[in-house]
Formats: sequence, structure tokens, C-alpha cells
Amino acid sequence: MSDIETVAAADKAANTVILAVGPVFIVIAVGLIGLATTVYFTVVFPAFYVWDDDYIWTKIYYYIGLIFSIYMVVCIFFHYYMAVRTKPGGVLNAGTVQSDSNDPTLQDLFLELEEYQEFPKTCKKCHLPKPERAHHCSVCRRCVLRFDHHCPWIANCVGYFNHRYFLLFMTYLVIGCFYFAVVGWQPFLLSLGETGWDWWMPRPYVALSFLLAVAIGLALGGMCSWHYYLIMTAQTTVEFYNNQYARRTARAKGEVYVNPYDLGPVLNLCQFFNVGRNYPIYTIFLPIPISPPSNGKVWEKNPMGYANVQTEISEDTD
Repeated sequence: MSDIETVAAADKAANTVILAVGPVFIVIAVGLIGLATTVYFTVVFPAFYVWDDDYIWTKIYYYIGLIFSIYMVVCIFFHYYMAVRTKPGGVLNAGTVQSDSNDPTLQDLFLELEEYQEFPKTCKKCHLPKPERAHHCSVCRRCVLRFDHHCPWIANCVGYFNHRYFLLFMTYLVIGCFYFAVVGWQPFLLSLGETGWDWWMPRPYVALSFLLAVAIGLALGGMCSWHYYLIMTAQTTVEFYNNQYARRTARAKGEVYVNPYDLGPVLNLCQFFNVGRNYPIYTIFLPIPISPPSNGKVWEKNPMGYANVQTEISEDTD
């Protein structure tokens, strides 16, 4: 077996393992979030929000905190569920939670793409028509519309139809982690001691939940910020590296590469969250299913496209 065949076999085996352990990662994720939620409502919340019958403001403060806490938990679990259950979008099916019996046939897909592309691309791995911005997932072994990456924590690809849920899940989880750390530091310090413990939840669980909140908040916060940058610049993780290469190549030729899908930060965000035209902006803050604005196979283009420009004057003159 040659070195290339060995690497290919190892890569295939790794992808098979990633696909197989996906449900295990989901159980772990739900278990950790569930543990932190239980610790919050049994220890952190009653320690921070103290009920006092003599002062009405403490009651208002208590109810505001309770409503906010329940809202955050609902948003976290809702968007996680939708990110897991929503199909990312394949070239022959839609991004629905359940399968659609009216999925287009191969002939329908060719006819649809030929309306916008004279010579539709074909994937070299799955041998199906490849719409623009679609990429082949080596783990799922299929092409995914607006493919970003395969995430083992949701046992699913992050693609056109579930990327919104994935990002909002990370957003709410990061906010929840930092909120947990801010209001839960005192119970955490008490959990490290041996006295002054008035709750039924064991100390190690409180300490573990606090450390997890800090660690996940920092790690996931960086990833979440990265995804917001990609969305504001109309890129996926795969497209970012492709665009970097295109920029270097264009620069070497004295040209400037313009991302054809970049409509500006505001329009990019509105298109991603599907707000403005079809849904009001406040729907971003509601745990409700929102579908993308199109089928994910044809995209609006930046009119600038790929522009040839002369090198800077400073380089051409003395």
C-alpha cells in the first residue's frame, strides 16, 4: 500500500469514528448543560437572588432574574435541538427536521442549476451536481449546501439550513456561561471550603459547573466571535481559506479579489438571520424555527465581482 493510500485509509477511518461517536457527544453535551442548569437553579440562583417579603424591589428583582434565567435555558436547549435535528441541506433534499417526500430528483436539480449556470459543477466524490457554495463533507460523505464544517457535538454538518441555529446556540451558551460565572462565584468559593454549605447539591458539582462555565465561555466565545466575523464577511470556514488563496493569487497578478457573495456586514447579517425582508429583527431573540431566505443553491452576488485593478501608485512611481 502506497503512502497516499495509507493516508486515505486513515482519513476514512477517522471520519467513520467521528460519525459513529456523534450521539455520544450529544449525550455528553446535554448532560453537562443539564448539570450546570440544575446547579444554577438549586444553588446559584437562590444564593444570588434573595427573596425578602419586606421589600417589593427584591421581589421584582427576583422575578426578573427568574424570567431571564428560564429564557436563557429555553433558548440554549431549543437552538441546540434545532441544530442537531435540522438537516444542513443536501443537493437533493431540503433542510427540514423530518424528511420531505417532495425532494427534487436529479433531473430537477440539473434543470434548476442550468437556469443560473451554463455548465453546473459536479462533485468529484459523490458525482452529483454541485451548487455554488456547496462542499463535500468527508464525514457524512455527501455535499452540503453552504457547508461550514462537520461538528461532532451536534452529530451533524453545519450548513445552510441549520447554521443559524448553531450560531444562536453558541451565542446563548456563551452569554449563559459568563452570566453563571458572574453570579455564581460566591457559591463556587464556598464549595471549595468545608463549612457554610446550606444546599443539598454536593460541593464538587458546584465547583465543576463553575469551572466548566468559565472554560466553555472562553473557548466557545472565541469560536462564536470567529463565526460572526465569517458571517459579516459572507464566508464559511471553508470559503475563508479558499478566499485567502484567491487573494494571494490575485495580488501576485496585480489584481484585487472581491468576495462575490459579500453584500456588506449589515446585509450579510440580515441575509444569514433572514430578518428585514421576511421576518422582523426581534425574531433573532425568540426560540422559534426560522427558515433561510432561499433554497441555498443560488446566491445573490456582489456587483463588483472580481475586479482587475492596477497596482498602487506608490509601487508604479518613483
